Amino acid sequence: MRILKKAGRLLAAFSFTILMASQTTGVMAGQNQYTSLLKVVYYNQADYPGEKIGGSTIQAAGCGPTSVAVCYSSLTGKKVSVPKMCKQAYENGWYYTGQGCTHDVVPGLSKMYGLNCDGLGYSYKAVKKALLAGHPVVALMGPGDFTNKGHFVVLTRMVGKDQVKVADVGSRANTYKTWSLKKIIRQGKEGADAGGPFWEISKKEKKINYKEEVRKSHSRLDAVPLAIKKAIQ
Repeated sequence: MRILKKAGRLLAAFSFTILMASQTTGVMAGQNQYTSLLKVVYYNQADYPGEKIGGSTIQAAGCGPTSVAVCYSSLTGKKVSVPKMCKQAYENGWYYTGQGCTHDVVPGLSKMYGLNCDGLGYSYKAVKKALLAGHPVVALMGPGDFTNKGHFVVLTRMVGKDQVKVADVGSRANTYKTWSLKKIIRQGKEGADAGGPFWEISKKEKKINYKEEVRKSHSRLDAVPLAIKKAIQ
């Protein structure tokens, strides 16, 4: 009888742990619905004085590659050379001196660095969904709060129903602010191509070994009766 009680207590404790874990997860999800897991790594164009992109400078015209660099380092946790990215953009024809970066610079550099890049057009819903998933969104802004002509920035996370944080690679002041996502969508540059003016950037998914996952699941299921058997012995 004593052994059976001990086994019963072990099973009850195991079930309670699973129940509490699932409830805690649900509560955390509710509390943090606007908080992504993305740890933002910030780069600023002005941090590379004298460094070139084509016949111009990174500070004046390197916002596209610098924005992709923010996405890459934030998603992977790895440092990257912004000057190197700018050089690659120029060498691959994604930058023209006097004109700036083509819109292909975002999908082009993303692919080169092993990232997924999905054009979202002007979809408010798609941009918000990407940010809630922890995926940064490169935004090509038109005239408005960020630029007089055109400028790439990175939307990093939702912090409210319509509030978003932005990594403006050309302005630390703008980076410290909180912005209305609807306002940002309205200021997206007209006539953007290559899927823009908003692009979702994410890491490529690892291939899942389903046989191995099934084996692990069976091992976890077998753990309970084995624990009870040991308790009885």
